[in-house]
Amino acid sequence: MRIIDYYNYIATAACIFTGAAAVIICKKNNMKDLSARATTIILAVIMFVAAFLRLYRLGAIPYGLHQDEASLGYEAYSLATYGIDRNGYPFPVYPITWGCGGGSPLMIYLNAISIRLFGSGVVKLRLLPVISGIITVFLFYLVVKELTDNAKATHKNMISLFAAFFLAVCPWHVILSRWSLDANIMPLNMCIAMYLFMLGIRTKKTYVYVLSAIAYAICMYSYGSATIVVPVHLLLLCIFCLKNKLLNLKQLIASGTVFLVVFLPLLIFYMVNYLGLPEVFAEHFTINRFTASRSGEVFIALDSSLPANLFDNLKVFFKVITIGDDTDMLCHFIPGYATLFEFTFPITFIGIYVTFKDVFSKKSKDSAEKRAIDFVWLSMLIACFIMALVIVTDISRMVMMFLPLIYFFVKGFGFVLERTARVFVVIPVLLLFAAISFSKDYFLDYNNVTGNLFMPGYGEAIERAYEIAGDERPIYSTYDGLSAPFMLALYYNDYDVNRFYKTVNYKDPYGEFRVADSFGNFIFGLPQDIDNADADNAVFVLTESEFEAFHNADSYSSEHLGGYCILHKH
Repeated sequence: MRIIDYYNYIATAACIFTGAAAVIICKKNNMKDLSARATTIILAVIMFVAAFLRLYRLGAIPYGLHQDEASLGYEAYSLATYGIDRNGYPFPVYPITWGCGGGSPLMIYLNAISIRLFGSGVVKLRLLPVISGIITVFLFYLVVKELTDNAKATHKNMISLFAAFFLAVCPWHVILSRWSLDANIMPLNMCIAMYLFMLGIRTKKTYVYVLSAIAYAICMYSYGSATIVVPVHLLLLCIFCLKNKLLNLKQLIASGTVFLVVFLPLLIFYMVNYLGLPEVFAEHFTINRFTASRSGEVFIALDSSLPANLFDNLKVFFKVITIGDDTDMLCHFIPGYATLFEFTFPITFIGIYVTFKDVFSKKSKDSAEKRAIDFVWLSMLIACFIMALVIVTDISRMVMMFLPLIYFFVKGFGFVLERTARVFVVIPVLLLFAAISFSKDYFLDYNNVTGNLFMPGYGEAIERAYEIAGDERPIYSTYDGLSAPFMLALYYNDYDVNRFYKTVNYKDPYGEFRVADSFGNFIFGLPQDIDNADADNAVFVLTESEFEAFHNADSYSSEHLGGYCILHKH
Protein backbone atom coordinates (compact mmCIF):
# COMPACT_ATOMS: atom_id res chain seq x y z
CA MET A 1 0.00 0.00 0.00
CA ARG A 2 1.00 3.61 -0.53
CA ILE A 3 1.47 6.17 2.21
CA ILE A 4 -1.81 7.86 1.23
CA ASP A 5 -3.67 4.58 1.83
CA TYR A 6 -2.36 4.36 5.40
CA TYR A 7 -3.16 8.04 5.86
CA ASN A 8 -6.75 7.46 4.73
CA TYR A 9 -7.24 4.71 7.33
CA ILE A 10 -5.85 6.92 10.09
CA ALA A 11 -7.76 10.00 8.93
CA THR A 12 -11.04 8.08 8.67
CA ALA A 13 -10.60 6.82 12.23
CA ALA A 14 -9.82 10.37 13.35
CA CYS A 15 -12.98 11.70 11.69
CA ILE A 16 -15.07 8.99 13.34
CA PHE A 17 -13.50 9.84 16.72
CA THR A 18 -14.06 13.58 16.17
CA GLY A 19 -17.70 13.08 15.20
CA ALA A 20 -18.30 10.78 18.16
CA ALA A 21 -16.69 13.31 20.49
CA ALA A 22 -19.04 16.02 19.25
CA VAL A 23 -22.08 13.78 19.84
CA ILE A 24 -20.96 12.52 23.27
CA ILE A 25 -19.26 15.57 24.77
CA CYS A 26 -21.94 18.00 23.63
CA LYS A 27 -20.18 20.96 25.25
CA LYS A 28 -20.73 24.40 23.78
CA ASN A 29 -17.61 25.86 22.21
CA ASN A 30 -17.09 29.32 23.69
CA MET A 31 -14.23 30.20 21.36
CA LYS A 32 -14.72 33.57 19.70
CA ASP A 33 -15.44 33.70 16.00
CA LEU A 34 -12.89 35.24 13.64
CA SER A 35 -13.05 38.98 13.18
CA ALA A 36 -14.18 40.50 9.88
CA ARG A 37 -10.60 41.62 9.14
CA ALA A 38 -9.13 38.16 9.80
CA THR A 39 -11.90 36.58 7.72
CA THR A 40 -11.12 38.84 4.75
CA ILE A 41 -7.38 38.06 4.92
CA ILE A 42 -7.90 34.29 5.22
CA LEU A 43 -10.47 34.32 2.41
CA ALA A 44 -7.98 36.14 0.17
CA VAL A 45 -5.39 33.43 0.91
CA ILE A 46 -7.91 30.69 0.16
CA MET A 47 -8.85 32.32 -3.14
CA PHE A 48 -5.17 32.57 -4.06
CA VAL A 49 -4.74 28.86 -3.34
CA ALA A 50 -7.88 28.05 -5.37
CA ALA A 51 -6.58 30.08 -8.32
CA PHE A 52 -3.08 28.57 -8.11
CA LEU A 53 -4.33 24.97 -8.01
CA ARG A 54 -6.46 25.62 -11.08
CA LEU A 55 -4.10 27.76 -13.15
CA TYR A 56 -0.61 26.36 -12.50
CA ARG A 57 0.74 24.65 -15.65
CA LEU A 58 -2.76 24.56 -17.09
CA GLY A 59 -1.61 23.81 -20.63
CA ALA A 60 0.71 21.01 -19.50
CA ILE A 61 -1.35 19.20 -16.83
CA PRO A 62 -3.23 17.36 -18.17
CA TYR A 63 -0.83 17.20 -21.10
CA GLY A 64 -2.67 16.87 -24.40
CA LEU A 65 -6.39 17.00 -25.06
CA HIS A 66 -9.17 14.59 -24.28
CA GLN A 67 -11.33 13.67 -27.28
CA ASP A 68 -14.35 15.35 -25.67
CA GLU A 69 -12.35 18.53 -25.06
CA ALA A 70 -11.26 18.60 -28.69
CA SER A 71 -14.84 17.91 -29.81
CA LEU A 72 -16.22 20.74 -27.73
CA GLY A 73 -13.43 23.09 -28.81
CA TYR A 74 -13.80 22.34 -32.50
CA GLU A 75 -17.58 22.68 -32.33
CA ALA A 76 -17.11 26.12 -30.74
CA TYR A 77 -14.48 27.08 -33.32
CA SER A 78 -16.77 26.05 -36.19
CA LEU A 79 -19.70 28.03 -34.84
CA ALA A 80 -17.57 31.08 -34.05
CA THR A 81 -15.77 31.09 -37.41
CA TYR A 82 -18.22 29.64 -39.92
CA GLY A 83 -21.62 29.85 -38.21
CA ILE A 84 -22.23 26.10 -38.56
CA ASP A 85 -21.35 23.08 -36.42
CA ARG A 86 -19.23 20.21 -37.68
CA ASN A 87 -22.30 18.50 -39.11
CA GLY A 88 -23.11 21.55 -41.24
CA TYR A 89 -26.06 22.87 -39.19
CA PRO A 90 -26.30 26.63 -38.54
CA PHE A 91 -26.31 27.46 -34.81
CA PRO A 92 -28.11 24.34 -33.57
CA VAL A 93 -30.03 24.57 -30.29
CA TYR A 94 -28.16 21.43 -29.24
CA PRO A 95 -25.09 20.47 -31.31
CA ILE A 96 -25.27 16.71 -31.87
CA THR A 97 -21.43 16.49 -31.97
CA TRP A 98 -20.72 12.73 -32.01
CA GLY A 99 -24.17 12.07 -33.46
CA CYS A 100 -25.71 11.22 -30.10
CA GLY A 101 -24.79 14.43 -28.31
CA GLY A 102 -21.86 14.42 -25.93
CA GLY A 103 -21.36 18.17 -25.91
CA SER A 104 -23.93 20.35 -24.14
CA PRO A 105 -24.81 23.66 -25.76
CA LEU A 106 -23.94 26.10 -22.96
CA MET A 107 -20.25 25.16 -22.79
CA ILE A 108 -19.95 25.11 -26.58
CA TYR A 109 -21.53 28.52 -27.10
CA LEU A 110 -19.58 30.12 -24.25
CA ASN A 111 -16.41 28.80 -25.85
CA ALA A 112 -17.55 30.13 -29.22
CA ILE A 113 -17.74 33.60 -27.67
CA SER A 114 -14.31 33.09 -26.10
CA ILE A 115 -12.83 32.05 -29.46
CA ARG A 116 -14.27 35.13 -31.17
CA LEU A 117 -12.64 37.29 -28.49
CA PHE A 118 -9.34 35.54 -27.78
CA GLY A 119 -8.80 32.81 -30.37
CA SER A 120 -8.33 29.06 -29.88
CA GLY A 121 -5.72 26.99 -28.06
CA VAL A 122 -5.46 24.45 -25.24
CA VAL A 123 -5.08 26.98 -22.41
CA LYS A 124 -7.86 29.18 -23.79
CA LEU A 125 -10.12 26.15 -24.13
CA ARG A 126 -9.58 25.33 -20.45
CA LEU A 127 -9.91 28.86 -19.09
CA LEU A 128 -13.70 28.69 -18.92
CA PRO A 129 -13.82 25.78 -16.43
CA VAL A 130 -10.90 27.34 -14.53
CA ILE A 131 -12.68 30.67 -14.13
CA SER A 132 -15.93 28.87 -13.30
CA GLY A 133 -14.14 26.82 -10.66
CA ILE A 134 -12.56 29.84 -8.99
CA ILE A 135 -15.85 31.75 -8.96
CA THR A 136 -17.62 28.70 -7.50
CA VAL A 137 -15.23 28.66 -4.53
CA PHE A 138 -16.09 32.28 -3.71
CA LEU A 139 -19.80 31.80 -4.38
CA PHE A 140 -19.89 28.74 -2.14
CA TYR A 141 -18.38 30.88 0.62
CA LEU A 142 -21.22 33.38 0.12
CA VAL A 143 -23.83 30.60 0.11
CA VAL A 144 -22.62 29.14 3.42
CA LYS A 145 -22.35 32.67 4.80
CA GLU A 146 -25.97 33.23 3.81
CA LEU A 147 -26.99 30.05 5.62
CA THR A 148 -25.01 30.69 8.80
CA ASP A 149 -26.17 34.32 8.97
CA ASN A 150 -29.67 32.91 9.17
CA ALA A 151 -28.84 30.20 11.71
CA LYS A 152 -27.96 29.74 15.36
CA ALA A 153 -24.27 29.06 14.59
CA THR A 154 -21.90 31.22 16.64
CA HIS A 155 -18.85 30.63 14.44
CA LYS A 156 -20.21 31.93 11.15
CA ASN A 157 -16.94 33.19 9.72
CA MET A 158 -14.99 30.05 10.60
CA ILE A 159 -17.59 27.76 9.03
CA SER A 160 -17.84 29.86 5.86
CA LEU A 161 -14.05 29.95 5.47
CA PHE A 162 -13.86 26.21 6.04
CA ALA A 163 -16.39 25.72 3.23
CA ALA A 164 -14.32 27.82 0.82
CA PHE A 165 -11.10 26.07 1.88
CA PHE A 166 -12.49 22.60 1.34
CA LEU A 167 -13.87 23.38 -2.10
CA ALA A 168 -10.61 25.13 -3.04
CA VAL A 169 -8.55 21.97 -2.39
CA CYS A 170 -11.18 19.28 -3.07
CA PRO A 171 -9.76 16.71 -5.56
CA TRP A 172 -13.02 16.46 -7.51
CA HIS A 173 -13.30 20.20 -8.01
CA VAL A 174 -9.62 20.86 -8.74
CA ILE A 175 -9.48 18.14 -11.43
CA LEU A 176 -12.85 19.19 -12.87
CA SER A 177 -11.69 22.82 -13.16
CA ARG A 178 -8.58 21.99 -15.19
CA TRP A 179 -10.05 20.44 -18.33
CA SER A 180 -12.94 21.29 -20.60
CA LEU A 181 -15.76 18.76 -20.34
CA ASP A 182 -19.22 20.24 -20.73
CA ALA A 183 -20.23 19.00 -17.26
CA ASN A 184 -17.39 20.93 -15.67
CA ILE A 185 -19.21 24.26 -15.46
CA MET A 186 -22.33 22.69 -13.97
CA PRO A 187 -21.26 23.26 -10.30
CA LEU A 188 -21.15 27.01 -10.90
CA ASN A 189 -24.47 27.07 -12.76
CA MET A 190 -26.11 24.97 -10.08
CA CYS A 191 -24.60 27.04 -7.25
CA ILE A 192 -25.92 30.26 -8.82
CA ALA A 193 -29.42 28.79 -9.22
CA MET A 194 -29.54 27.42 -5.67
CA TYR A 195 -28.15 30.63 -4.20
CA LEU A 196 -30.82 32.69 -5.97
CA PHE A 197 -33.55 30.35 -4.71
CA MET A 198 -32.20 30.76 -1.17
CA LEU A 199 -32.30 34.53 -1.59
CA GLY A 200 -35.88 34.13 -2.80
CA ILE A 201 -36.74 32.25 0.39
CA ARG A 202 -35.02 34.94 2.44
CA THR A 203 -36.49 37.98 0.67
CA LYS A 204 -39.85 36.54 -0.49
CA LYS A 205 -39.50 38.71 -3.62
CA THR A 206 -40.99 37.46 -6.89
CA TYR A 207 -38.20 38.80 -9.11
CA VAL A 208 -35.60 36.83 -7.12
CA TYR A 209 -37.56 33.61 -7.64
CA VAL A 210 -37.81 34.48 -11.35
CA LEU A 211 -34.03 34.99 -11.56
CA SER A 212 -33.61 31.63 -9.87
CA ALA A 213 -35.92 30.05 -12.46
CA ILE A 214 -33.79 31.51 -15.26
CA ALA A 215 -30.64 30.11 -13.65
CA TYR A 216 -32.21 26.66 -13.25
CA ALA A 217 -33.36 26.71 -16.88
CA ILE A 218 -29.81 27.55 -17.98
CA CYS A 219 -28.65 24.51 -15.99
CA MET A 220 -30.72 22.41 -18.38
CA TYR A 221 -28.40 23.51 -21.20
CA SER A 222 -25.30 22.69 -19.14
CA TYR A 223 -25.36 18.89 -18.98
CA GLY A 224 -27.72 16.04 -19.79
CA SER A 225 -28.17 14.83 -16.20
CA ALA A 226 -29.88 18.14 -15.38
CA THR A 227 -32.94 17.00 -17.36
CA ILE A 228 -33.59 14.48 -14.58
CA VAL A 229 -32.15 16.17 -11.52
CA VAL A 230 -33.42 19.75 -11.90
CA PRO A 231 -37.15 18.92 -12.37
CA VAL A 232 -37.15 16.46 -9.43
CA HIS A 233 -35.23 18.92 -7.25
CA LEU A 234 -37.55 21.82 -8.11
CA LEU A 235 -40.69 19.72 -7.65
CA LEU A 236 -39.65 18.71 -4.12
CA LEU A 237 -38.46 22.21 -3.30
CA CYS A 238 -41.57 24.00 -4.54
CA ILE A 239 -43.88 21.61 -2.67
CA PHE A 240 -41.91 22.24 0.53
CA CYS A 241 -41.94 26.02 0.08
CA LEU A 242 -45.64 26.15 -0.83
CA LYS A 243 -46.50 24.05 2.20
CA ASN A 244 -44.51 26.37 4.47
CA LYS A 245 -45.89 29.55 2.83
CA LEU A 246 -42.47 30.67 1.60
CA LEU A 247 -43.61 30.63 -2.02
CA ASN A 248 -47.07 31.65 -3.16
CA LEU A 249 -49.02 30.49 -6.19
CA LYS A 250 -48.45 33.73 -8.08
CA GLN A 251 -44.69 33.47 -7.62
CA LEU A 252 -44.76 29.81 -8.65
CA ILE A 253 -46.67 30.57 -11.86
CA ALA A 254 -44.42 33.50 -12.73
CA SER A 255 -41.23 31.53 -12.10
CA GLY A 256 -42.55 28.42 -13.85
CA THR A 257 -43.54 30.43 -16.92
CA VAL A 258 -40.12 32.05 -17.17
CA PHE A 259 -38.44 28.67 -16.68
CA LEU A 260 -40.45 27.20 -19.56
CA VAL A 261 -39.72 30.15 -21.86
CA VAL A 262 -35.96 29.83 -21.33
CA PHE A 263 -36.12 26.04 -21.56
CA LEU A 264 -38.47 26.01 -24.60
CA PRO A 265 -35.85 25.68 -27.40
CA LEU A 266 -34.28 22.70 -25.64
CA LEU A 267 -37.72 21.26 -24.89
CA ILE A 268 -38.58 21.41 -28.61
CA PHE A 269 -35.26 19.72 -29.37
CA TYR A 270 -36.20 16.84 -27.04
CA MET A 271 -39.66 16.64 -28.62
CA VAL A 272 -38.07 16.45 -32.09
CA ASN A 273 -35.83 13.62 -30.93
CA TYR A 274 -38.14 11.63 -28.70
CA LEU A 275 -41.68 12.45 -29.84
CA GLY A 276 -41.08 12.55 -33.59
CA LEU A 277 -41.70 16.24 -34.23
CA PRO A 278 -40.26 17.47 -37.55
CA GLU A 279 -36.80 19.02 -37.54
CA VAL A 280 -36.47 22.80 -37.82
CA PHE A 281 -34.00 24.22 -40.35
CA ALA A 282 -33.91 28.02 -40.45
CA GLU A 283 -31.28 30.36 -41.81
CA HIS A 284 -29.82 31.22 -38.42
CA PHE A 285 -30.70 28.28 -36.16
CA THR A 286 -31.42 24.56 -36.27
CA ILE A 287 -33.37 22.09 -34.17
CA ASN A 288 -32.17 18.81 -35.57
CA ARG A 289 -32.31 15.13 -34.67
CA PHE A 290 -29.59 12.91 -33.24
CA THR A 291 -28.21 10.34 -35.67
CA ALA A 292 -28.04 7.79 -32.84
CA SER A 293 -29.46 7.32 -29.35
CA ARG A 294 -27.46 6.89 -26.15
CA SER A 295 -30.41 5.76 -24.03
CA GLY A 296 -29.22 2.17 -23.99
CA GLU A 297 -25.76 3.25 -22.89
CA VAL A 298 -27.04 5.72 -20.27
CA PHE A 299 -30.22 4.24 -18.74
CA ILE A 300 -30.45 0.84 -17.11
CA ALA A 301 -32.61 -1.68 -18.97
CA LEU A 302 -36.22 -2.30 -17.93
CA ASP A 303 -35.99 -6.09 -18.12
CA SER A 304 -35.17 -9.02 -15.87
CA SER A 305 -31.80 -7.45 -15.07
CA LEU A 306 -33.46 -4.43 -13.42
CA PRO A 307 -33.21 -5.59 -9.75
CA ALA A 308 -29.54 -6.49 -10.14
CA ASN A 309 -28.79 -3.22 -11.94
CA LEU A 310 -30.58 -1.19 -9.27
CA PHE A 311 -28.60 -2.97 -6.57
CA ASP A 312 -25.33 -2.35 -8.45
CA ASN A 313 -26.18 1.33 -8.86
CA LEU A 314 -26.99 1.56 -5.17
CA LYS A 315 -23.59 0.10 -4.33
CA VAL A 316 -21.85 2.50 -6.67
CA PHE A 317 -23.76 5.44 -5.20
CA PHE A 318 -22.72 4.66 -1.63
CA LYS A 319 -19.19 3.97 -2.76
CA VAL A 320 -18.98 7.35 -4.47
CA ILE A 321 -20.27 9.24 -1.42
CA THR A 322 -17.90 7.41 0.93
CA ILE A 323 -14.50 6.07 -0.15
CA GLY A 324 -14.88 6.79 -3.86
CA ASP A 325 -15.31 4.53 -6.87
CA ASP A 326 -11.94 3.56 -8.35
CA THR A 327 -13.57 2.13 -11.48
CA ASP A 328 -14.19 5.63 -12.87
CA MET A 329 -11.96 7.09 -15.55
CA LEU A 330 -8.76 8.74 -14.33
CA CYS A 331 -9.71 12.03 -15.96
CA HIS A 332 -12.08 12.46 -12.98
CA PHE A 333 -10.01 11.38 -9.97
CA ILE A 334 -6.64 10.21 -8.63
CA PRO A 335 -6.58 6.83 -6.85
CA GLY A 336 -6.22 7.31 -3.11
CA TYR A 337 -8.07 10.62 -2.96
CA ALA A 338 -11.55 9.76 -4.26
CA THR A 339 -13.71 12.76 -5.12
CA LEU A 340 -13.99 14.45 -1.72
CA PHE A 341 -11.02 12.72 -0.03
CA GLU A 342 -11.65 9.19 1.21
CA PHE A 343 -11.82 10.02 4.93
CA THR A 344 -14.46 12.78 4.97
CA PHE A 345 -17.61 10.66 4.79
CA PRO A 346 -18.16 10.20 8.59
CA ILE A 347 -18.46 13.98 8.98
CA THR A 348 -20.60 14.18 5.81
CA PHE A 349 -23.04 11.64 7.25
CA ILE A 350 -23.28 13.69 10.43
CA GLY A 351 -24.12 16.70 8.29
CA ILE A 352 -26.83 14.79 6.41
CA TYR A 353 -28.33 13.53 9.67
CA VAL A 354 -28.30 16.97 11.28
CA THR A 355 -29.91 18.48 8.18
CA PHE A 356 -32.67 15.86 8.10
CA LYS A 357 -33.28 16.49 11.78
CA ASP A 358 -33.35 20.27 11.38
CA VAL A 359 -35.71 20.09 8.41
CA PHE A 360 -38.17 17.37 9.42
CA SER A 361 -38.05 16.97 13.21
CA LYS A 362 -41.08 18.30 15.04
CA LYS A 363 -38.72 19.38 17.81
CA SER A 364 -36.65 21.50 15.44
CA LYS A 365 -36.31 25.09 16.65
CA ASP A 366 -35.31 26.36 13.22
CA SER A 367 -37.61 28.77 11.40
CA ALA A 368 -39.47 27.66 8.28
CA GLU A 369 -37.13 29.89 6.29
CA LYS A 370 -34.00 28.21 7.68
CA ARG A 371 -35.46 24.73 7.15
CA ALA A 372 -36.35 25.58 3.55
CA ILE A 373 -32.83 26.83 2.84
CA ASP A 374 -31.45 23.57 4.21
CA PHE A 375 -33.98 21.67 2.10
CA VAL A 376 -32.58 23.30 -1.05
CA TRP A 377 -29.50 21.13 -0.55
CA LEU A 378 -31.36 18.10 0.71
CA SER A 379 -33.75 18.03 -2.25
CA MET A 380 -30.80 18.26 -4.64
CA LEU A 381 -29.18 15.23 -2.99
CA ILE A 382 -32.47 13.30 -3.15
CA ALA A 383 -32.87 14.16 -6.84
CA CYS A 384 -29.29 13.04 -7.55
CA PHE A 385 -29.92 9.80 -5.67
CA ILE A 386 -32.99 9.08 -7.81
CA MET A 387 -30.98 9.78 -10.96
CA ALA A 388 -28.13 7.55 -9.76
CA LEU A 389 -30.56 4.63 -9.51
CA VAL A 390 -31.85 4.83 -13.09
CA ILE A 391 -28.70 5.62 -15.08
CA VAL A 392 -25.38 3.89 -15.60
CA THR A 393 -23.43 5.95 -13.10
CA ASP A 394 -20.11 7.74 -13.40
CA ILE A 395 -18.63 10.85 -11.80
CA SER A 396 -19.44 13.19 -14.68
CA ARG A 397 -23.10 12.13 -14.79
CA MET A 398 -23.36 12.60 -11.02
CA VAL A 399 -21.68 16.01 -11.18
CA MET A 400 -24.64 17.74 -9.49
CA MET A 401 -24.35 15.59 -6.38
CA PHE A 402 -20.94 16.61 -5.07
CA LEU A 403 -21.62 20.22 -4.15
CA PRO A 404 -24.51 19.15 -1.85
CA LEU A 405 -22.22 16.51 -0.33
CA ILE A 406 -19.61 19.19 0.33
CA TYR A 407 -22.30 21.33 1.93
CA PHE A 408 -23.26 18.45 4.23
CA PHE A 409 -19.59 17.91 5.09
CA VAL A 410 -19.36 21.59 6.04
CA LYS A 411 -22.59 21.25 8.02
CA GLY A 412 -21.08 18.27 9.85
CA PHE A 413 -17.94 20.29 10.56
CA GLY A 414 -20.11 23.11 11.93
CA PHE A 415 -21.81 20.60 14.24
CA VAL A 416 -18.43 19.43 15.55
CA LEU A 417 -17.13 23.00 15.86
CA GLU A 418 -20.12 24.20 17.88
CA ARG A 419 -20.01 21.25 20.31
CA THR A 420 -16.30 20.78 21.02
CA ALA A 421 -13.71 23.22 22.34
CA ARG A 422 -10.60 21.92 20.59
CA VAL A 423 -11.29 18.57 18.91
CA PHE A 424 -12.72 20.26 15.82
CA VAL A 425 -9.23 21.36 14.72
CA VAL A 426 -8.50 17.74 13.77
CA ILE A 427 -10.63 18.07 10.61
CA PRO A 428 -8.92 21.09 8.97
CA VAL A 429 -5.50 19.67 9.88
CA LEU A 430 -6.36 16.36 8.21
CA LEU A 431 -7.58 18.23 5.14
CA LEU A 432 -4.46 20.39 4.97
CA PHE A 433 -2.10 17.41 4.87
CA ALA A 434 -4.33 15.57 2.41
CA ALA A 435 -4.49 18.65 0.17
CA ILE A 436 -0.69 18.95 0.15
CA SER A 437 -0.34 15.27 -0.73
CA PHE A 438 -3.00 15.50 -3.45
CA SER A 439 -1.37 18.58 -4.98
CA LYS A 440 2.01 16.85 -5.07
CA ASP A 441 0.60 13.73 -6.72
CA TYR A 442 -1.49 15.71 -9.18
CA PHE A 443 1.23 18.02 -10.43
CA LEU A 444 4.00 15.40 -10.43
CA ASP A 445 2.26 12.15 -11.39
CA TYR A 446 -1.09 12.88 -13.05
CA ASN A 447 0.27 12.92 -16.58
CA ASN A 448 1.91 9.53 -16.00
CA VAL A 449 -1.46 7.82 -15.43
CA THR A 450 -3.64 9.65 -17.97
CA GLY A 451 -1.59 9.37 -21.17
CA ASN A 452 -4.12 7.32 -23.11
CA LEU A 453 -6.96 9.66 -22.09
CA PHE A 454 -5.42 12.98 -23.09
CA MET A 455 -3.22 11.73 -25.95
CA PRO A 456 -0.18 13.87 -25.04
CA GLY A 457 1.90 15.15 -27.94
CA TYR A 458 -0.40 13.93 -30.67
CA GLY A 459 -2.02 17.30 -31.27
CA GLU A 460 1.31 18.99 -31.88
CA ALA A 461 2.43 16.13 -34.14
CA ILE A 462 -0.68 16.13 -36.33
CA GLU A 463 -0.51 19.94 -36.50
CA ARG A 464 3.07 19.75 -37.77
CA ALA A 465 2.11 17.06 -40.28
CA TYR A 466 -0.58 19.35 -41.70
CA GLU A 467 1.92 22.21 -41.96
CA ILE A 468 4.10 19.96 -44.10
CA ALA A 469 1.36 18.36 -46.19
CA GLY A 470 -1.09 21.21 -46.65
CA ASP A 471 -4.35 20.19 -48.31
CA GLU A 472 -2.79 18.30 -51.20
CA ARG A 473 -0.55 15.57 -49.81
CA PRO A 474 -2.16 12.62 -47.96
CA ILE A 475 -1.55 12.41 -44.20
CA TYR A 476 -1.54 8.92 -42.69
CA SER A 477 -1.90 8.92 -38.92
CA THR A 478 -1.27 6.18 -36.40
CA TYR A 479 -4.18 4.97 -34.31
CA ASP A 480 -2.02 3.27 -31.69
CA GLY A 481 -3.06 4.26 -28.15
CA LEU A 482 -5.41 6.96 -29.47
CA SER A 483 -9.13 7.57 -29.14
CA ALA A 484 -10.89 9.45 -31.95
CA PRO A 485 -7.67 11.19 -33.10
CA PHE A 486 -9.59 12.88 -35.91
CA MET A 487 -11.00 15.31 -33.33
CA LEU A 488 -7.52 16.45 -32.30
CA ALA A 489 -6.56 16.83 -35.96
CA LEU A 490 -9.57 19.09 -36.48
CA TYR A 491 -9.03 21.20 -33.38
CA TYR A 492 -5.27 21.68 -33.52
CA ASN A 493 -5.40 22.61 -37.21
CA ASP A 494 -8.43 24.93 -37.09
CA TYR A 495 -9.68 22.86 -39.99
CA ASP A 496 -12.24 24.32 -42.41
CA VAL A 497 -15.55 22.86 -41.22
CA ASN A 498 -17.10 23.09 -44.69
CA ARG A 499 -14.37 20.87 -46.09
CA PHE A 500 -14.69 18.51 -43.12
CA TYR A 501 -18.41 17.74 -43.24
CA LYS A 502 -18.38 17.41 -47.02
CA THR A 503 -15.46 14.94 -47.10
CA VAL A 504 -15.70 13.06 -43.80
CA ASN A 505 -16.06 9.29 -43.85
CA TYR A 506 -17.35 7.75 -40.63
CA LYS A 507 -16.61 4.17 -39.67
CA ASP A 508 -20.28 3.79 -38.76
CA PRO A 509 -22.41 6.83 -39.70
CA TYR A 510 -25.25 5.65 -37.46
CA GLY A 511 -23.20 4.21 -34.62
CA GLU A 512 -23.61 5.40 -31.06
CA PHE A 513 -20.47 7.51 -31.52
CA ARG A 514 -19.55 8.59 -35.02
CA VAL A 515 -15.79 8.29 -35.38
CA ALA A 516 -14.12 9.35 -38.62
CA ASP A 517 -11.49 7.21 -40.30
CA SER A 518 -10.79 9.94 -42.87
CA PHE A 519 -11.62 13.45 -43.98
CA GLY A 520 -10.00 15.72 -46.56
CA ASN A 521 -6.45 14.44 -47.01
CA PHE A 522 -6.30 12.90 -43.49
CA ILE A 523 -6.41 9.10 -43.15
CA PHE A 524 -6.47 7.63 -39.64
CA GLY A 525 -4.75 4.27 -39.69
CA LEU A 526 -1.50 3.30 -41.33
CA PRO A 527 -1.41 1.39 -44.66
CA GLN A 528 -0.15 -2.17 -44.47
CA ASP A 529 2.60 -1.39 -46.96
CA ILE A 530 3.85 2.17 -46.48
CA ASP A 531 6.21 1.99 -49.47
CA ASN A 532 3.25 1.41 -51.81
CA ALA A 533 1.03 4.09 -50.24
CA ASP A 534 2.07 7.04 -52.40
CA ALA A 535 5.08 7.26 -50.10
CA ASP A 536 6.92 9.92 -52.08
CA ASN A 537 4.01 12.29 -51.60
CA ALA A 538 2.55 11.20 -48.24
CA VAL A 539 3.22 12.41 -44.70
CA PHE A 540 3.13 9.86 -41.87
CA VAL A 541 2.54 10.37 -38.15
CA LEU A 542 3.90 7.40 -36.21
CA THR A 543 4.50 6.50 -32.60
CA GLU A 544 8.15 6.16 -31.64
CA SER A 545 7.78 2.38 -31.44
CA GLU A 546 6.28 2.26 -34.95
CA PHE A 547 9.13 4.44 -36.22
CA GLU A 548 11.74 2.13 -34.71
CA ALA A 549 10.07 -0.87 -36.37
CA PHE A 550 9.96 0.86 -39.77
CA HIS A 551 12.86 -0.48 -41.85
CA ASN A 552 12.91 2.19 -44.56
CA ALA A 553 12.91 5.21 -42.25
CA ASP A 554 16.34 6.31 -43.53
CA SER A 555 14.84 7.22 -46.90
CA TYR A 556 12.53 9.79 -45.24
CA SER A 557 13.00 13.07 -43.48
CA SER A 558 11.92 12.63 -39.88
CA GLU A 559 10.87 15.01 -37.14
CA HIS A 560 10.34 13.87 -33.57
CA LEU A 561 7.72 15.81 -31.64
CA GLY A 562 5.88 15.04 -28.42
CA GLY A 563 6.57 11.31 -28.49
CA TYR A 564 5.60 10.98 -32.16
CA CYS A 565 7.56 10.92 -35.39
CA ILE A 566 6.57 12.75 -38.59
CA LEU A 567 7.97 11.11 -41.72
CA HIS A 568 7.90 12.68 -45.16
CA LYS A 569 9.87 13.00 -48.37
CA HIS A 570 10.64 16.37 -49.90
